[in-house]
Amino acid sequence: FVKWSKDREIEDLSAIQIGVTPLKDSIWAKGKCGFKALQYMSLGAAAVVSPIGVNTEIISNQFNGFLCETPDEWYHTLARLIQDNVLRMQIGEKARETVQTGFSVTSQLPNYLQILAS
Repeated sequence: FVKWSKDREIEDLSAIQIGVTPLKDSIWAKGKCGFKALQYMSLGAAAVVSPIGVNTEIISNQFNGFLCETPDEWYHTLARLIQDNVLRMQIGEKARETVQTGFSVTSQLPNYLQILAS
């Protein structure tokens, strides 16, 4: 367990290879879910998350992360990622690419410029 620290958050998250966000479907969770997935993915970690809110739009199941709902899905997905280094790395690479091409400041620059111009 590592206590959360604003000053060390990126450094602490950089040490993980699998990011886990099990959440119940609630208004609070829907507001939190996408951010955590994008944090993990931006650092090249394989994200394993609940299929709620924008998680289902960010993650293509078994391509750039995993969407798990039942306890069995969570168990088997995590066991598979822990045991398969190659899969874990491939998913992490696809996750990072997803963030870079669709969610990064650089990828959104044309949208920002258009808004500012109008």
